[in-house]
Amino acid sequence: MRLFRFSLLFLLFLFAKSDGAIASETAIAIVVAKSSKIEAISKRELVDVFMGRFDVLESGHKVQPVDYENGSTLRTMFYKTLVNKSERQINAYWSRLIFSGRAKPPVQVVSPEESLNFLLSNQSAMSYIPVNRVSEEMKIVLVLE
Repeated sequence: MRLFRFSLLFLLFLFAKSDGAIASETAIAIVVAKSSKIEAISKRELVDVFMGRFDVLESGHKVQPVDYENGSTLRTMFYKTLVNKSERQINAYWSRLIFSGRAKPPVQVVSPEESLNFLLSNQSAMSYIPVNRVSEEMKIVLVLE
């Protein structure tokens, strides 16, 4: 009986450990250039910025969102985590906004490297990247899991 309990506890431990590892691998860091004056952003503000509602944070800092091209797995994960919408729904949303002239979509890049280059050349730029790809040139302002 004691061996059974020990085995059960060991399996629960392994399951919990692997579940945590998976969660951290799917975490998305919201980043700005290290030299940016933006220090933090709330999830509500992030939604407003990436959905084209505002381009100035409550702190008064102007922000320019940087997104990835259609078909990017990271983009799909980001919008599913942020607003629980598919890429198709996001594209339809932006089509309506662009057609009505109410907003401009985020700048689109192909890769995290291109995103970093844009961040470094634009102090108001904000992008997202897998947590494990954050470099020393970036500052994390929020993490989505």
